[in-house]
Amino acid sequence: MNKDKLKLLIEKLKAAEKKDYDAIVAEAGKENNLKPVEVWKLLKEEGYDPKTGFLANILGGQSRNDEKKQNVILRHKTEYPRYRRAGLVLTQKAQTYEVTDEQLAMLKKDPWIVIGDGKKEGENK
Repeated sequence: MNKDKLKLLIEKLKAAEKKDYDAIVAEAGKENNLKPVEVWKLLKEEGYDPKTGFLANILGGQSRNDEKKQNVILRHKTEYPRYRRAGLVLTQKAQTYEVTDEQLAMLKKDPWIVIGDGKKEGENK
């Protein structure tokens, strides 16, 4: 399923009521020889949130439901240069990231992530 078809599907879903979402997705799946689960996965990868009915990544990553975000200093301690978790790409060097409460809860559970003490690497206070 290409990006244009996904955009059209998102527009259909925006115009429809929530109770009709499954039927619309199932129909789109049949047209593209995909299972409804695969179509939902593609929609989520594109940034569509079926719970709110909005794109989560419009306006440069800001969500439409205006979640409160906070700045947190994070780094990871794996052997790899980058580590992806909770929608963020972390580096081994401590950096400030803007995260939601939900993301922060996920990050706190991960043993490979170090949540900073208020200092970026190389800063002296």
